[in-house]
Amino acid sequence: MNNHNFKLVACFIVSFFSLSTSAQKQKTHAEIAQYTIDSCNICVEERYTIGKELFELGDIFTAYEISSLNDHTIIYNAEEQKWHLYGITNPSSIFIHLTADSLNQRGWKREKNFSTDGSAIWAPHIIFHEGVYHMFYTQIGVPRELHHVVSLDLYNWTKSEKPILAQKNEFSGDLKNKDPMVFWDEEEKQWVMYYSTMKDDKHWVVGYSTSKDLREWTEMEICYDEHTTSPAVESPFVIKRGKYYYLFLSARPWEIGGEDVFRSKTPYSWNKKDHIQRINPWHAAELVEDLNGQWYMSLSTGRQCRNFRMAPLYWNDK
Repeated sequence: MNNHNFKLVACFIVSFFSLSTSAQKQKTHAEIAQYTIDSCNICVEERYTIGKELFELGDIFTAYEISSLNDHTIIYNAEEQKWHLYGITNPSSIFIHLTADSLNQRGWKREKNFSTDGSAIWAPHIIFHEGVYHMFYTQIGVPRELHHVVSLDLYNWTKSEKPILAQKNEFSGDLKNKDPMVFWDEEEKQWVMYYSTMKDDKHWVVGYSTSKDLREWTEMEICYDEHTTSPAVESPFVIKRGKYYYLFLSARPWEIGGEDVFRSKTPYSWNKKDHIQRINPWHAAELVEDLNGQWYMSLSTGRQCRNFRMAPLYWNDK
């Protein structure tokens, strides 16, 4: 038996025992993925509900044991030679801060938490630009606000004096903008910040704003709109490979579902026909490349599982 077949058999055995009761046997795969604790034990091979066109994943491993770690960001500090993670945990007024020597390390080290004024904070994203680390995050209130702080070392951060975005329109005083992710558009020579938001008082979209300096941002435009009242356009993450831009979205279907991938030739527009792949269950993925060129895809706990996990990622688009 070759190694690939062995993994398939092992995956089948684990899945069989995790679905052993008669009630569980009546459930569809989608129901297991969304609503039950059994989704935690589903092997990688059973998570490909739509395609393997873009990438395949290796075995999932536990990087840090914790009851809750959701939307997060991972970045490398070259001077310190360490990886840093900040992410949502309990209580919601802090971001957990972890460090590791490598992305495949089991057992990251916990550092001092990040906090603001005691408000609930969600979904950090960190980039490095011209010697400075920039963190963007959501602060919960009415309206929800997107904030920006900076650091020279990933340990000590400035305080945010005012939001960079707190959107409202003629339909609502709170468009519930959240989950910022910042991307550099080399062609247009500008920064693009993606976020989950509402276009009126009912319908959720992925919005974006642009900036030349990371401080002043344009008003929202829409890059993905399926005219849905479901908030299942969470945690947008954009990556460019070759001539294509890939948009990753979470909680599909809502509330705890999978990770959908969309492909476009522009970083400013995707639609439903651009959908090429789904990994289900999966939640709030970050894609990151280590110093040796190996890619990883991270897996948040969601609401039904435990532990922060990762899996090596192998591209099929070359």
